[in-house]
Amino acid sequence: MIKKELDGIDLKILRILQDEGRISNLDLSKKIGMSPPPTLRRVRDLEKNGFIDGFRANLDSSKLGYDLTSWIFISLKNQNQESLNAFEKLVWGWETIRECYMLNGEVDFILKCVSKNMKEFNDFLSQNITSNENILSVKTAFAIKTTKRLGNVPID
Repeated sequence: MIKKELDGIDLKILRILQDEGRISNLDLSKKIGMSPPPTLRRVRDLEKNGFIDGFRANLDSSKLGYDLTSWIFISLKNQNQESLNAFEKLVWGWETIRECYMLNGEVDFILKCVSKNMKEFNDFLSQNITSNENILSVKTAFAIKTTKRLGNVPID
């Protein structure tokens, strides 16, 4: 079943799950005013149709020893589809890269990187990024402080 539009109940479910990912189906059903079976069906439909792409815990990277968050701005020499695909495939193999976005303009990709320290970051950069022959330029920026970090999206 493909849902093209979400109704008010679906939106309410998404809002609640986004803020309370560990809520039980029983508690969720109470919050939306439905019995548990149709609530569970709706959640499964939202998953099946791609509105929910998973449930995960938000971890504090610094408490796990990853004290350096950085962004790597990459411009490729060649932007043909084969080169773009090859770079994206490389990114999936780099554990230190947590997010990757293809951009338009001067920069082709922005990568979010977490590292334990500057040495680890520099080693990663020199072994994987600057040594890549299809990379034209690399710029980096480091987070000094996290002011706002939301893992959710606004739901109207």
